Amino acid sequence: MQTQLTSAMRTRNITVAEGPGVQYTLRGYVVSAREKAGTKVSYIWDVTDPTGKRVNRISGEEIAPATTGTDPWSSVTPEVMSAISEKTATSLASWLPSSAPAAPAVAGAVQTAPAGINPVAQAQNPQLQQARATAPNGTVTGSIEKGVNAIVPSVTGAPGDGSISLTQAIRSELSRNGVALAAAPTAQSYRVEGRVALRQASSAGQQEINIDWDVKDPTGKKLGTVSQKNAIQSGSLDGAWGKTADAAAAAAAQGILKLLPDSGTATKTN
Repeated sequence: MQTQLTSAMRTRNITVAEGPGVQYTLRGYVVSAREKAGTKVSYIWDVTDPTGKRVNRISGEEIAPATTGTDPWSSVTPEVMSAISEKTATSLASWLPSSAPAAPAVAGAVQTAPAGINPVAQAQNPQLQQARATAPNGTVTGSIEKGVNAIVPSVTGAPGDGSISLTQAIRSELSRNGVALAAAPTAQSYRVEGRVALRQASSAGQQEINIDWDVKDPTGKKLGTVSQKNAIQSGSLDGAWGKTADAAAAAAAQGILKLLPDSGTATKTN
């Protein structure tokens, strides 16, 4: 996707660069989930200025034909990636002329970047690659509206201030997307439990980080899990997580919302 998006932006006279001096950073979060019509691939691109402030957001979704496998990513074809890249580049180009000088430099940081691509934006602010929601028994869910509430206990296993930062960030993202947060468990409260695991990677000086978000219904039944993973520099998250927590929560929330029911209905099954 990163290669396709870079090409699509360059054909629209947007300079793509890495390193100091870029005017904007484009950071993407991609989630795939099975639905009755096929596999829905949802994407969000945040455009941030050199101070890290978000100045624009591009979002959308594409439907890929369903496959027989259990992994929703298996049905995501290069054509789907191309469609997302073209639409993203078009939206970015239409926004830039009214908001910034022509042909600005943009540094891309795509969550699902292939091995060997390590954008500066990722190296400076390591993010979690793949936010994938998996639900047992073909469960799919509708959109989130008022009436759905959830409790989010403290994230466990995170180094540094990750427990506090991730917990606050995911609560903020869910609240912003219309989920009411409960202070204590109730008979109507869903539960979103986050846990972090770190282990040494095969490459020297690298660690592998995994974050799993379990979504449970009011009876305690697990509806599914949103999983995130990436390779990071060893010890880079032993202190303050900062914007890494916000980025991880923004990506994870898209999968979590798909596992929560819409108002007035229970989860539906294929």
